[in-house]
Amino acid sequence: MAQVVRYGVSVIATRSRYYESANAERPGRVRSLRGIIFQSDGRSTIGRLLIRPFEGLDRMVVGIWPGPGEPSLAMHAGIHVEIENLGEYVAEQLVGSWYMDFRNGLNWTPLDDFRKRDRGGWDVTVPATCFRGVDERVVQETIDSLNRIEGHPFIGEDCTAFAERAFGNRRLFADSPVLRDLGFNARIGDPALPLLRQDAQLDQRTRDLLHFDEIKELADAVADVESPNLRLWARRLLPLVLAGALGVRIYSSASRKSTPVSSTARKFLR
Repeated sequence: MAQVVRYGVSVIATRSRYYESANAERPGRVRSLRGIIFQSDGRSTIGRLLIRPFEGLDRMVVGIWPGPGEPSLAMHAGIHVEIENLGEYVAEQLVGSWYMDFRNGLNWTPLDDFRKRDRGGWDVTVPATCFRGVDERVVQETIDSLNRIEGHPFIGEDCTAFAERAFGNRRLFADSPVLRDLGFNARIGDPALPLLRQDAQLDQRTRDLLHFDEIKELADAVADVESPNLRLWARRLLPLVLAGALGVRIYSSASRKSTPVSSTARKFLR
């Protein structure tokens, strides 16, 4: 990693994005909560390779797999807030650098910077009270929580788990529909499966991007908020599985080269 200073801010350069120390600290007092902001990065490699494949079956089961030419589904979610005297920010859990993955993934990103990551995709904010079990009292409690909250490493908490923790450990996103049909209740942390009220008042663009008419019938989450997030664990284990497979292949190849050829084989190969 190379450390540089850009516009007076200490920046650690990584291959995926920049960690900006200024975004790791809450810039001021959270004055109001606009809602949960959803984002679909139009050119995200992580989204294409690691997020959508793991969520594909669940999304198809509830009928929200986009067709050709349709907008992609949400891959990320954060909390859209207003910081006193500074404007709009997004409190979000990010992945991409050693610091965010293993120390603190919580970022307080200016809204304009957040939207630069759309890259041909989209973002939309849903008022918090459109979520099941969230009323004005819970909104105020969440504002108080955000003014005290500390960050966790991404390896233990993804973007939806952070939002649920900030909202007093309330489940805001659905369990896996596929596993539910098999008799298991498990968290997946899919931003495309928010648990919205059936009577939520949303504008037409938001309804279309979130496929509201399909997801409004999602079953309430049953898995505990502290239960393992299967999507996160799958993404953690995938590199280990690939590394293990590569190790077995290398070992097998080396064994074949180093094992003496039997006399029968030597006769056959003459």
